[in-house]
Amino acid sequence: MDPLSITSATIGISTAAIAGIVSLRNNLDTVRDAHDIVGDIRTQLDNIQRPLDSLKTLTVTDNDTLAVTKETLTECGVAKAVNDCGEACAAFNKKLQKWTRHSPEGKLSLRDKVALGFLNKEKVNTFKTRVTTCQSSVHFAVVSVQL
Repeated sequence: MDPLSITSATIGISTAAIAGIVSLRNNLDTVRDAHDIVGDIRTQLDNIQRPLDSLKTLTVTDNDTLAVTKETLTECGVAKAVNDCGEACAAFNKKLQKWTRHSPEGKLSLRDKVALGFLNKEKVNTFKTRVTTCQSSVHFAVVSVQL
């Protein structure tokens, strides 16, 4: 029997969610001058992506095990967590572009640094909390399935 694999789509993770996470990760790379403000967000997004990538390599040998695995992932809420995170990433990405619109690529102007690190500090911290929650949910779900 051919091995079966788990894909993001089979557990209900939308491609828009993954695209939102990847897009924000890429945009955070271009704001290198703000690493002290948003650098840990990139790390957290990487920590979400890695377990999701490990699901791609997870294979099962029969349909019963595949069904149990999907059910476990659904019960753990991994799809909801990732989809919510993807939406939050897309929204934060728009805000980030607005907050850094006066800066050349990679170098924050003083005006944008104040906007990002001071005026919108609470919004950045709220987003960090949402990403941390998603990261924890994804990690828990994937570890549960791998056991």
